[in-house]
Amino acid sequence: MSPLPTEFSADEGLSRSEVRAKKRRRMLRRRRTTTIIVICILVFGIGGFFGVKAAGGVFDDLFGPKGDYEGQGTNEVSIDIAPGSSARTVANQLVEEGVIMNSEPFLDEVERREATIQAGTWTMREKMSSKAAVEALINPIAPPRITVAEGKQVEEIKAIMIESGMNADEVDKAIDDKTPKDYGLEIDAPSLEGYLYPATYDLDKTKTAEDVVQEMVDKTESELDELGIEDKDANRILTIASLVEKESPGDEEVRKKVARVFLNRISDHSKTGGLLQSDATVAYIHGARSDLTTTKKERQSDSPYNTYKKKGLPPGPINAPSSGAVEAALNPSKGDWQFFVATNPDTGETKFANTYDEHQKNVEIYRKWLKDHNGNGDKE
Repeated sequence: MSPLPTEFSADEGLSRSEVRAKKRRRMLRRRRTTTIIVICILVFGIGGFFGVKAAGGVFDDLFGPKGDYEGQGTNEVSIDIAPGSSARTVANQLVEEGVIMNSEPFLDEVERREATIQAGTWTMREKMSSKAAVEALINPIAPPRITVAEGKQVEEIKAIMIESGMNADEVDKAIDDKTPKDYGLEIDAPSLEGYLYPATYDLDKTKTAEDVVQEMVDKTESELDELGIEDKDANRILTIASLVEKESPGDEEVRKKVARVFLNRISDHSKTGGLLQSDATVAYIHGARSDLTTTKKERQSDSPYNTYKKKGLPPGPINAPSSGAVEAALNPSKGDWQFFVATNPDTGETKFANTYDEHQKNVEIYRKWLKDHNGNGDKE
């Protein structure tokens, strides 16, 4: 598609008298510029002429491209605007940086919007329309961001980083086979799972994948410090919290009860033989389904994360837990419950039991709900 005429974007919305006045001002600018060039050539020679060109971009104004780019532009660039820069100086700078095609449409847009250009470092894009360029200086382009939601696993976080434009190999290198200690957090953990804090992170061209991962780990460290969790206790607390995050809804009291169930199951008074029997950990091994159900075959896995066969807690967290889940792990409710089941996942209703027989009655309620909703009530 060929570039639009300069007047298309600059004159849009103006009255006929305003358009005529603008054309007169443009004509006067060009006449004045031509006069300056002629004087420079006559008085200073060609060297003087190019001195004026360098100072004000006069040559480009007269003989450079006359069109305008279309749209919001392509690759991001960082533009430093010096204090005291005139609109024309900024326009010429943007032309040189490849942001806009030529200065006149930009200056017309600045004039039309009565815009004031502030000094500073601005994020812009190559090949922007003049209208988009002025808009970017009035309403700055926000830096790209990624958001790591609560409960995300490492592989999901990697996908988010790659989708944001980061190089996949660099992301793998920053995360795979790494532990918190590789990023300065002195905690014994098998991987970075659970240590990439769920939050929103700003990105810019200067940040590498390792820089972003470092921010995530640093944020985890800050939160642990704020909660008074010592390094020696951190992996245990975050592991319990990650189970709570996956196995229970956001209700604070329910989460605290679920945390107590897990602690009771691995206590001296366990009624499960010291086994957590968490479907969430089995789903972590094989890939989670939305309802977190697991099959009998899946529960036979020899993975250290199979809490149906391995006593105690798994080696580390299974996701990035929320602050609410961490709070539940730190301050669980008091009670003797050993079993729980979300009998209505839609509402989050969860029933707790002290005995297995009582728990089985609650499981039947859940199976009925499951059968009514997706026909899988007989899954074991």
